[in-house]
Amino acid sequence: MKILTGIFAAGLFAQAAFAQTTPEQAIEAALQNNPMVKVAAFETQAKRYAQKAALNLPNPELNAESPTGEFYAVGIQQAFEFPTVYVRQKQLAKAETALAETGQRMQENELKFVVRFLYLEAQVAEYQYRQWSERDSLFQVIQTAAIRQFDAGEIDFLQKNLLENEAGKVHQEYLSARQYLATVRQNLGTFTGLNESGWLIPLQTDTTEWIAAAGVENNPAVSYEQQAAQVASRQIDLAKSRALPAFSLGYLNQGVRSTPIDYRFKVSVSVPLWAGQYQAGIHAAKAENQAAIARVETRQLAVSIELQRARSEVADRLRRLHYFQSEALPRSSALISSALRMRDAGQTDYVTFLRTLDDAFSIQRDHVANLQALQTVRIQIMYLTGL
Repeated sequence: MKILTGIFAAGLFAQAAFAQTTPEQAIEAALQNNPMVKVAAFETQAKRYAQKAALNLPNPELNAESPTGEFYAVGIQQAFEFPTVYVRQKQLAKAETALAETGQRMQENELKFVVRFLYLEAQVAEYQYRQWSERDSLFQVIQTAAIRQFDAGEIDFLQKNLLENEAGKVHQEYLSARQYLATVRQNLGTFTGLNESGWLIPLQTDTTEWIAAAGVENNPAVSYEQQAAQVASRQIDLAKSRALPAFSLGYLNQGVRSTPIDYRFKVSVSVPLWAGQYQAGIHAAKAENQAAIARVETRQLAVSIELQRARSEVADRLRRLHYFQSEALPRSSALISSALRMRDAGQTDYVTFLRTLDDAFSIQRDHVANLQALQTVRIQIMYLTGL
């Protein structure tokens, strides 16, 4: 058993000598390579270009006429909305750009959540692989000893067969854990673009209190709904501005060649006579704004509930983790050590021995499951608070 422990410790030391891929490095690689984030970045860029075109003046109209039938007069005419319209259009374009930027941040937050989850899955797979590797090595040694005892007539065929069957199952679990580790590491590499990622940071087993101080206000999805409400508010202002008169200014000589310059200009004003259609547009914009505000409140409520549940679960998982580290895991090690000692001394049969080992390793599996649940809920809190 000391030899196995030494080999296992040497393996861990060798692993630490290799370069490690941290969660932050995996996230940074994913942000640079993932197409989902690139789509959001291009959409933001498109909104920035659209902001420059927010003025949106109609093209001037050039014309040539012969109003007197004696000569052609060249003229130009420019139509434009009430100046407030262009101010509101610019404000709306800025709000839409901010909405696209918030949407990009929301996509990045989604990607961070996925990468952190995949990284945790790989950490757990590595942890479980090391456990099954150690357990497989232990059972290979026990199987060799059982065969030797059977040949010496110290145990019967039933005990030998039982031990060989258990060793075979453990070896298959070890092979499955190795295959699963390769698969999840490949998934992490595919998602982040890191074809050859280094060793992962070992699965943490600390019991430090970790409940983020950040709240709902930092959640990107909430910020997105708030910005959408801001866009809806700007649309109300624009709809009101469109109900104001429009203007047209032109130059054209309508008289003889000697007509004074002062009388060659043309000015017109459009009268917003059909007020009903403008009011309908304003009411529609107000209704959309109210709906957007309601969506903000709905999202805030949902995120608040999820955040409260996650923080409560963190406290529960930390309590369980403290129990495992202070009581259950030492008990598991003691069970394994006692079972091996009693087996070597011939004080127990292999049926009781295997049952004791299964109970001890079951404690370790439960510990890993609780540790994974703790890290998962921590990732959820980071996602909900936009960290």
